[in-house]
Amino acid sequence: MEFLVFGEDWGRHPSSSQHILQAIGEKYPVHWINSIGLRQPTLTRRDLKRVWEKICAARPKLSARPCPKATVPSLTALEPATITKPMVWPMAQSSLLRHLNRQLLKRQLRRHLNAKQSQRIIWAALPSAVDYLDICDGDLVVYYCGDDFSALAGVDHQQATRAEQRLVARADLIFACSPALQERFPASKTVLLPHGVHLSHFAKPTDCPDDIDLSRPSIGFYGSLNAWLDQPLLLRLAKARPNFNFYFIGRQDSDIETLRQQGNIILLPAKPHHQLARYLQHWTMAILPFVDNEQIQACNPLKLREYLAAGCPVISSRYPATLPYHSVITTATSTDEWLTAIDHYIQWTPQQRQSYSRQAYRAVANESWDHRAIQAVEAIQQGLSP
Repeated sequence: MEFLVFGEDWGRHPSSSQHILQAIGEKYPVHWINSIGLRQPTLTRRDLKRVWEKICAARPKLSARPCPKATVPSLTALEPATITKPMVWPMAQSSLLRHLNRQLLKRQLRRHLNAKQSQRIIWAALPSAVDYLDICDGDLVVYYCGDDFSALAGVDHQQATRAEQRLVARADLIFACSPALQERFPASKTVLLPHGVHLSHFAKPTDCPDDIDLSRPSIGFYGSLNAWLDQPLLLRLAKARPNFNFYFIGRQDSDIETLRQQGNIILLPAKPHHQLARYLQHWTMAILPFVDNEQIQACNPLKLREYLAAGCPVISSRYPATLPYHSVITTATSTDEWLTAIDHYIQWTPQQRQSYSRQAYRAVANESWDHRAIQAVEAIQQGLSP
């Protein structure tokens, strides 16, 4: 059995697809196709830069090639057998351009497609993969739905929704990362496959990074600083607790000027995934301060399990993915509830933190990426059975 994966750009950011395919890749060959995109490029500086990056990346050799070292270091050394950097136009709408895209990608994959020696699993983590299934000679098509593409920022929602509907119809098996997403798809071929966590990495003790001030209580978050962060709430919390430092690590994908102006809010650049445990283990508490919208109701944040594996006390907005962890996290729906939770954790003794750390780890002990990979492969093998 081998896997041909339509995913995000390998190494660009630590997606759930990359985590689970690294685990699957320990037993089966994985051939990765970088992102085809979920919207057509525009004439903005950001989009033109992204197009140029893809052209430069693919220009040396327009074919599948041995995997280079990931630009974002992963938690394991295992990488795909090959990575293909497709030279196609994202979310093409005309039949002529879609045909041209298929021919271009087929040419890039020619050597690999002609070398099929075992059952091939097409793993589509992006709806845009649906236009390329016919050229892949797959024995089973898997749609791995790790997010709500109809509400995801930076996506052509109308085109992504149409592509997803076609992919759902074509897929033999669908993995949904949350119950809310699972309910959208046909029950007969949909399996709930929540996200996992690298347990040993996040639980292993680490030194405190230099950019954390241990003399003050610290409240932290990492991830994209996007529209789903509740900025008004964060400002109220920071102003109400001026002696606490609020740390935010991540790419700045929205206007966060009001956060920047608050003296005890500290904005740090995105860190490689393997360095995040250093922050988690030394923050007083970690937070998930999300707005209440459709995407958040359907989400299953990777960082929630990582927070718990690291033993860091967690305060979160309330949404379905928090329910299985009600015994080890505090959910808050108002500013007063958030402040009460913050004041509760700040009073903990070292013994209370150690006890919590053990309890939090146990809450995710059976949710490693290795375990998720086993679940996925078992479902795939059942799908391949006559």
